[in-house]
Amino acid sequence: MSDLFTRPQLKAGSLRRGLSPTLWNQPPLAQHAVGGLDQGFGYRSDFLSFTDTHEWVLTQATAGTVAPDVAAIGGAVLLDCNSTTNNQGVQIQLGGAVGAASFIASANSKIYFEARVKIADIGSTTCQMFAGLAIVDTSVFASAANSTANHIGFEAINTTAMGIHSEKAGSRSSTAAVHTVVDDDYVKLGFLVDGLTKITPFVNGDAQTAITTNIPIVAMTPSFVCHSSGTTDPILHVDWVACFQEETIAN
Repeated sequence: MSDLFTRPQLKAGSLRRGLSPTLWNQPPLAQHAVGGLDQGFGYRSDFLSFTDTHEWVLTQATAGTVAPDVAAIGGAVLLDCNSTTNNQGVQIQLGGAVGAASFIASANSKIYFEARVKIADIGSTTCQMFAGLAIVDTSVFASAANSTANHIGFEAINTTAMGIHSEKAGSRSSTAAVHTVVDDDYVKLGFLVDGLTKITPFVNGDAQTAITTNIPIVAMTPSFVCHSSGTTDPILHVDWVACFQEETIAN
């Protein structure tokens, strides 16, 4: 069992590497952490290895590469735009090629998501990135905008002011900026989808203003995007990702 769920934590807002306790240290997650799957299902990865032909599917927007960070202690994956042209870059989705999206918001369920990421070489003011859940889509971003009709996640597009957004069938709800992207500086980005009533974002374990409308009710999968804003070649580092859905599963 991965130690993502069990490694010691500091107080809320801790910058330690592991999951934020304010988001994750609550039932039924404790039961899941010791091996029980009767309370739901989930996915987690430290990216100790990476291949785009197995779990994750890579899609280029003209350019971009994805590879393990061989210098990272404990694993990480690098999404390198490999371009300084605006809107060019790369995305990855868990199981995207075969449509293996598994997380669906519903009235009697909760979805927990968190990832530890940083973006390097963003220049002085801008970047294009996304971290969260989205429908299977070969163009999560297009023309400097999130083009998916259904998603929940953190994004910054041609700015370092990062907000969280929820879109259902093309109707979108957003918060004010919850984080300012700092070049080459890790941040933990998480959210809790509480039924169909609200989405509470967490930044480094601190809860932010919730979204209460336009919660998508279709299958989504963990997704990451890194595109150039046209001046530099940014690189998105994903240290780890975890996603769990609390649900009573019928036989």
